[in-house]
Amino acid sequence: MTGAEHVDAAAATLMGMVIAPSSPTTSSPAARRTGVGRRDLRLALGVMLVLVSVVVGSRVLAAADDRVPVWSVGSALSAGTTLTAEDLVATPVAMSDLSAYVLASDDLVGRRIGRDLGAGELVPAGAVSSGAPADRRLVTVPVDPLHAPPALARGERVDVYITPRDGASVSGGVEVLPALVLAGALVDDPGALDATGSTDQLGVVLDVTAADAERAVGAARGGEVDLVRVGGVA
Repeated sequence: MTGAEHVDAAAATLMGMVIAPSSPTTSSPAARRTGVGRRDLRLALGVMLVLVSVVVGSRVLAAADDRVPVWSVGSALSAGTTLTAEDLVATPVAMSDLSAYVLASDDLVGRRIGRDLGAGELVPAGAVSSGAPADRRLVTVPVDPLHAPPALARGERVDVYITPRDGASVSGGVEVLPALVLAGALVDDPGALDATGSTDQLGVVLDVTAADAERAVGAARGGEVDLVRVGGVA
């Protein structure tokens, strides 16, 4: 018997006690009978209010007991993001069929998502890969804070541009425009300024394919890097 059934059984017993006829008493004047009847009615009404509160509360608790925790993401993440513990939030949900989502008892750390996920969205079972692809590389790119999008976050995508250093943006009177090095690179870590002040640049970690790793390293060494946010994750 479930908790709700126990409460219902107790409620039925209490109801029977309230509405059961009182045991016979010695005869009394009509006024006394009227006064006792009113007291019994008030008592019955009070008990009924308590009973209703107990039953309603039991139903709410029973419904809460039926909720199962599944994983959701705390912030918007782009397809290809490798999940970390900080990305995941256990969210209790009440559904008749939970097979479409990943239970919070399953370990998703280190696994990749195959499509964009919005902040707070439940993680679909079909959107998680079996593991991290072997052809991925993490490359740190130094970026001036003024050359990075504001509030850049993990799981976003950026285009990476490079501009030659040391005043070499003009060659023979011809302006050399910034060159696109990588399109739609995935941000693994947006970096932060060093609290010690030893550097005034952000170390932005990009998650790229092995084939693009060389180009990312070249961007880090070949000139001033600019990151341009690609759209936004829903």
